[in-house]
Amino acid sequence: MAATPWPRSDRHWPQKPGLFMQRCVSLREVGYSKSPRGWTHGLLSVLMTLFIFSSTAGPLEAQSTNKSFGGALIELGDAIIFPGDDFALLPIRISSDQQIVAWQMGLEYDELLLSFDAVIFAGTESENLQTTAITSPSTPPFNGLQVLYGGNDALPAGTGVLAAFLRMSIVNPDLVPDRGSLSSSVAAVSTELHPLLLTGQNGSNVIPSTVPGTITVFDFPLFLIESHVGTAIDETLTLPIRAWTDGPASNFAMGLEYDELIVCELTIQGSDFDDMTQGQWDFVEQIATSSANFVLSSTAGPVPGLTGETLGYLVIARPPTAPGSWALDLIAGQSFVDNNPVGNLVSGMSSWINHFLRGDANLDAVIDLADAETILNASVLGAPLSCRDAADVNDDGVLDVSDVVTILQFLFSGSPPPPLPFPDPGEDTTVDFLDCL
Repeated sequence: MAATPWPRSDRHWPQKPGLFMQRCVSLREVGYSKSPRGWTHGLLSVLMTLFIFSSTAGPLEAQSTNKSFGGALIELGDAIIFPGDDFALLPIRISSDQQIVAWQMGLEYDELLLSFDAVIFAGTESENLQTTAITSPSTPPFNGLQVLYGGNDALPAGTGVLAAFLRMSIVNPDLVPDRGSLSSSVAAVSTELHPLLLTGQNGSNVIPSTVPGTITVFDFPLFLIESHVGTAIDETLTLPIRAWTDGPASNFAMGLEYDELIVCELTIQGSDFDDMTQGQWDFVEQIATSSANFVLSSTAGPVPGLTGETLGYLVIARPPTAPGSWALDLIAGQSFVDNNPVGNLVSGMSSWINHFLRGDANLDAVIDLADAETILNASVLGAPLSCRDAADVNDDGVLDVSDVVTILQFLFSGSPPPPLPFPDPGEDTTVDFLDCL
């Protein structure tokens, strides 16, 4: 997620205010290699023998039991109108156990502060679908909408499917306290024109539950730590620290608190601040268990007013108790711009979830013979695995040589790829007694 005066397109981070307040998962490119990677001839011989045997054995069966569905839901996310900006994009996520051909809702929000201006499909699951959005009244501010999918298109079934964004603009910036912030709820509701409704591909109608969202409007100055989510593949997460200032400044100080299980470091190299000062800066840090203080100073003179540029990056090591979430809290009273206190502080969250790549037993984001070796060592010799779900290549809930055979079939004989999650990391779609992380 990148640095901009939202929503300018001349930066290198997502152009949607509030996106980094969502769950979002950073995925690595997946590649395949047939290199033996220095294996012993004996082990390779065993593996190839298994492969030759498997060529006449036929495909291995996989489980198809789906995890339970939590119920139909329309969930509005959270978004930020940053200092100097006048709008944000509020996400709409829909949960359904069937494909959706239409959905509708009324909208309730503070019309003295906010205006609902448009429905945005870019960057969502609806982007490449044939959509028709009907809003009421005919001109903004709107208070309801209906979305129809044309042709054979439909919104995919699933939990938390990103269906659209609502463009929410600020009506009266004077309501925002000087150097402060203001939050306001946005809720999906039933109205006479737009009752809450999800229409499935089979024509059935379901009244969903709802979760409201929040728009927060900030004045200058603002410090923000991005939140990120990692998978079993990610040993570290990198969380940018961003700043908004209303004029030139030379010195930036911040205090940080976090769980004692967190090991983190702040790096300045490669940040926007590093570029703006051409590497001419001083950095002082004091790190203790579960807390840290940083002071960053430009020795090249004041930098111009900031509009979301990065001061640096927090690199967080995956805690031994992952999966889970760990907060990194900016401390009021210890955060300053040129000795002026910063009251607008948005803390970050580093999270690891049980998402993995089927077949990537050694968690290096590559499916190759090394994974077959890892699975064989685990199933025959009892070697430990960080993610047993990833090693269950045929998804039968058991770790054995059939998983090695499945990898070899995929790598060398053109057999179908492993079951989901593949080719991108994701959660296990079947119920078994294996785990990850």
